[in-house]
Amino acid sequence: MPPTSEAIERLMKQLRLETPLIAVYDAAPGKAFEPMIEAKGRTCCFAYYKQWLDGQTVVFKKGGGGCPGGHRAFGLEKEYPDYMAGFLTSGEGVPAGAGAPGGEGLKASPELAQEFLENAVPPEVSGDTVLIGPLKLDQWDDVVTVTFLADPDRLAAVMTLAGFWSGRDVVKAPFSSGCGMMWRSLIEETWDPAVIGCTDIAMRRYVPAEIMSLTVSPGRFEQMLAFPNNAFLFKDWWNGLMQSRGR
Repeated sequence: MPPTSEAIERLMKQLRLETPLIAVYDAAPGKAFEPMIEAKGRTCCFAYYKQWLDGQTVVFKKGGGGCPGGHRAFGLEKEYPDYMAGFLTSGEGVPAGAGAPGGEGLKASPELAQEFLENAVPPEVSGDTVLIGPLKLDQWDDVVTVTFLADPDRLAAVMTLAGFWSGRDVVKAPFSSGCGMMWRSLIEETWDPAVIGCTDIAMRRYVPAEIMSLTVSPGRFEQMLAFPNNAFLFKDWWNGLMQSRGR
């Protein structure tokens, strides 16, 4: 059974969160996901941030448009090009037209970049498309992750809520592309992490300066919705903070 809209509304009300919940779907395009837009060119998936807020679902198709790195982060392609370690570092070996000809300078050496790439295991997808857009409960069976888009105050709240039922830390903040933090970074672990995202400096230009994210599995999302009435979201810790912000 999918979570209820009432449970989601209860959470969003206590968070004072107005940005929509964004889901990644392992699914084929269909009427249920309308309105839809297909990714074009080599565009970062976060370039569609405003479309997500407008209720649109973005379709990423194998062999189609969108950032090539995103296609690998979503499992639509399995291998990185041979020049990718150079792309992330010095630019050595990056062909013309591949982007970042001078290198992105994100790792100290190509060897370290290659180590990261070898551990960046893509998810398995059931077809040739991955969809990203507003959470639709009638398509719950196709949801692979749920993402909160939030300012630092609300990020603190959803991070706390993600670990509410655990005696251990459940949140991680990996080095990754923005798209990688929306799915791949979750399945790289066996302990169902909640992943802090929007820390990829290449994608941050597409979102407001105050926006960060937290991405969770469907199971953890359902657990987060079950917070009791004596949880911190009803306490002065949280309500006092919101009042101090004028919210």
